[in-house]
Amino acid sequence: MKQYVLGLALLIVPLVALPTSHANAQSQAEMNRQAAKDFEKVDAELNSAYAALMAKLPDAESKQKLKESQRAWLAFRNAEAAFQADGERGGSMAPLNLLDNGIRANSGSHRGAA
Repeated sequence: MKQYVLGLALLIVPLVALPTSHANAQSQAEMNRQAAKDFEKVDAELNSAYAALMAKLPDAESKQKLKESQRAWLAFRNAEAAFQADGERGGSMAPLNLLDNGIRANSGSHRGAA
C-alpha cells in the first residue's frame, strides 16, 4: 500500500510549484475569483491523479482502502484550510486564504506525507 501512496504523492508533487495567478489582481474580489479558479484547476489535477492511481490498484480491497484514506484526507484538508483561514474570519481576505490553503494542501504538502 505504501507504494500506492508514494505513487499518488509522485503524481501530485509537480503541483507544489503551482504559481498563484492572483498575484497581479487589482481588487480583493478579483483575487478571490482567481483563487477559486486556481483551486478548481488543482482539485481537477488531484482527481486525475487519484483516478490514475485507483486504476492501478490490483483488487477491490486496495481500492476501498484508498477510497477511505482519500475521504479522510479530504476531511482533514478542508478542516485544516478552514483553520488556517480563520484569522481573517468575516474579512474580505477570508475566501482567498481559505482557497489558498486548499490549494497548498492539494499540492501534495500534506497528502504526500500520508
